[in-house]
Amino acid sequence: MPRFTGATRTGAARLAAGLLVVPLFLTACSSGGDSKPEGTPSGGISADAGGGGGKNKPPAAPAALAVTPADGAKSVETDGVLAVNATSGKVTSVVVTDDKGKTVEGTTSPDGAKWTPKTPLANGAKYTVAAKAANADGAEVTANSSFTTIAATKTFDYSFRPDETDGDTLGVGGVISIKFDKPIKDKAAIERNLSVVSEPATEGSWSWLKDHDGNDRVDYRPKEYWKPGTKVTWAANLAGAKSGDGTYGEKNRGGTFTVRDSIVATADLATKHMTIAKNGQVIHNLPISAGGPSYPTWTGVMVVMDKVDGIRMNSETVGLANAYDIDNVRYAVHLSASGTYSHAAPWNEGKFGKMNDSHGCIGLSTANAKIFFDLVNSGDVVEVINGTEKKLAPGNGFGDWNIDWETWRKGSALAGAA
Repeated sequence: MPRFTGATRTGAARLAAGLLVVPLFLTACSSGGDSKPEGTPSGGISADAGGGGGKNKPPAAPAALAVTPADGAKSVETDGVLAVNATSGKVTSVVVTDDKGKTVEGTTSPDGAKWTPKTPLANGAKYTVAAKAANADGAEVTANSSFTTIAATKTFDYSFRPDETDGDTLGVGGVISIKFDKPIKDKAAIERNLSVVSEPATEGSWSWLKDHDGNDRVDYRPKEYWKPGTKVTWAANLAGAKSGDGTYGEKNRGGTFTVRDSIVATADLATKHMTIAKNGQVIHNLPISAGGPSYPTWTGVMVVMDKVDGIRMNSETVGLANAYDIDNVRYAVHLSASGTYSHAAPWNEGKFGKMNDSHGCIGLSTANAKIFFDLVNSGDVVEVINGTEKKLAPGNGFGDWNIDWETWRKGSALAGAA
């Protein structure tokens, strides 16, 4: 019995000592010894400890949406008006359809705050908008709108290159060119709806100029000649685009091409020879007879526009009165809108490589003209050097390369835009 009683006392003493340790341990785990905030649970451990994910987290603010234009709006501009804004939360879904059931593609900003269409809307069409936004807790709100766009009373059209006549390939000097049938006042509004995507990515820019016939034109070229094998996709989303004077575009156009092997011919008017390089290696050296002193050949870079085997050349069509009228000129390669060609010129036999005596064209023997004709296609390059005439103007055919890169970039209506 005494041993049992002694053991009991010893255990009780140990238990009491153990109870004294507990509050000391909990105090050591409190916030650096600071006094316990009022309302903190026993032991000094906050209900939100561990990242704020406790029961008392406040709910997220409700999401909110605003659609422009307002429901029922009429005569809405086709470009720059339609938008869905999340004034709270983020845009999660936007479906816009026209009265024919066609869906309008759009883009949501990286922060989820705004949705806008990728292209202008059609004129005189009815659209419906169904949009959703969600807050941080995933709670959604919806908004709807229905409106009608303005009907166009004036429209513009445009031609473009490369087109179906160029096929699906283009030379390293090829440019994308859009020529308008009416003056374009708001060039920035038009340019915003043009796009070019290339693989591999290639630095390039649009630039505005006047075509040889005086029409407004916008061209795209890279900083340097295209790299062979580059795949290029371009689009002109101009249906509904406003040119700035109440005139609207009617059509969307575009295309895809692949850049061929590099063909660059160098016509040296001093040596009176033209070398032809394929992918940097000279493969031909042909004697020529270019423009004489009274009719010098343009210098600078020319780009092959098209070619035809057999064409009538009449001087009156290029403002040279009745200087010549020759039917069925063989192997004609078109180099400028003002009438510069390379072609067979058998009437100048004996002058090739010795004397420049044409009215501005690059003449070759029939055999050599065929060599050049068979080798080149749209977009291939002819660089004319050591001549007396000024460089070919950018709007005269595809003289775009005769403008230095910085000047070319400044010709964009969006130059310097954010």
